[in-house]
This record gives sequence, structure tokens and C-alpha cells, in this order.
Amino acid sequence: MNTKRSLLAVGVSAALLAVLAGCGKKEEPKAAAPAPAPAAAAKPAPLKIAFAYVGPVGDSGWTFAHDNARKAVEKEFGDKVVTSFVEKVPESADAERVFRDLAGQGNKLIFGTTFGYMEPMLKLAPDFKDVKFEHATGYKTAENLRTYDSRTYEGAYMAGIIAGKMTKTNTLGVVGSIPIPEVIRNINSFTMGAQSVNPKIKTKVVWVNEWFSPPKEKIGRAHV
Repeated sequence: MNTKRSLLAVGVSAALLAVLAGCGKKEEPKAAAPAPAPAAAAKPAPLKIAFAYVGPVGDSGWTFAHDNARKAVEKEFGDKVVTSFVEKVPESADAERVFRDLAGQGNKLIFGTTFGYMEPMLKLAPDFKDVKFEHATGYKTAENLRTYDSRTYEGAYMAGIIAGKMTKTNTLGVVGSIPIPEVIRNINSFTMGAQSVNPKIKTKVVWVNEWFSPPKEKIGRAHV
């Protein structure tokens, strides 16, 4: 019994010494945690750009050229921009609804690609001060509404020179879309080009009063 007590006492003592030794043991200094990597700078949101087209993108003309330009912007700027478009937007009160919708979708640059959008864009521009509006071929502007155009009259003049050289009747025909300043300017330029090589030239114009109407254009060609 004494031997068991002795062994138990030795065991308890050993255990107590072990605990005390553990309590008195100095902790090894912990290695400092690595500094967190600096947070990556937030990537700026892409610029949203919208186009309102008066005709279909497959018209092989004015709208087709605008849509090619839109695609060129995407190719040039990549993920820095996001573009969208709405085609066949009539030159009426409905155009204002379309532009308001495009602005409401977060587009910060909006192109109105035909003359008839001038008044709707002028009306809504003050309601969206943080949006830049670009209007094709118009003449009215605002703080955030500007105009743009292309020198289509130059090509019209060159076409007139060719027509003036080729005609055998001295009468040229033009199927005109809508009689607005830019269209009349091009017809005048076409006629001036033709008269520069043939002063006897006269130009006959038939108006279809639409931007894109192949059936009417075909009928018009038969009457010039």
C-alpha cells in the first residue's frame, strides 16, 4: 500500500511539475503576419453609348454607315465602352420617348442620327444634364447637345461631274428623300458638279418623302 501511495505521489508530483513547467515556459515569439496585399484599384465602369437610327441597319446607306462606326468604336475602345442601338425610330413624338428611355438606361453619350430628331432632343436635353447628346445634321444646340455632319456634298459634286460627262440628254434625275437643307445642299452640289463640265445640264428631282422606301424609290426612278 505504501509503495502504491509512493508511486501515486511521485506520479502526481511529476504531473504537477509538468503543469508548472508548462505554465512557466516562455512562449516563442510568433512570426509577424504578412501585410495584406494592397487592394486592386476598382476598374472604372465602361462608358455607355447609345444610337437612335431612323432606318434599318441593313439599309446599305446612312444607317448602315452609322452602325459601322458604332462597331468601330467597340473595336477601338474594347471593354471601356458598351454600345447599343435602336433602329427604325420615327421622326415623331415617339422619338422623344426612345431618347428618354436610352438616357434612363444609364447611357451617357447618345447619338440621334437624323435631322428630324432635333426638336425631341432639344426638349429632353435639359432633363438629363449628365448626358451628352449628339445630333446629326441639325442646327440647334444646348449646353449638353451638339451637332455633327459629314461632307456628303463633296461626293455629290464628284458624282455630278461623272454624270455631266456621261449624259446624252443634258437632263439628270435625282430621287430625293426628304426636302430638308442637307438633302437640298447635296442636290445643288451634284448639279454644280455636272454643270462644271456641261453648262447645259438641268436636274429633275422626284421626292419620295421618306428616308428608306425601296418601292417608292423604284417608282421615283421611273419618273426622273
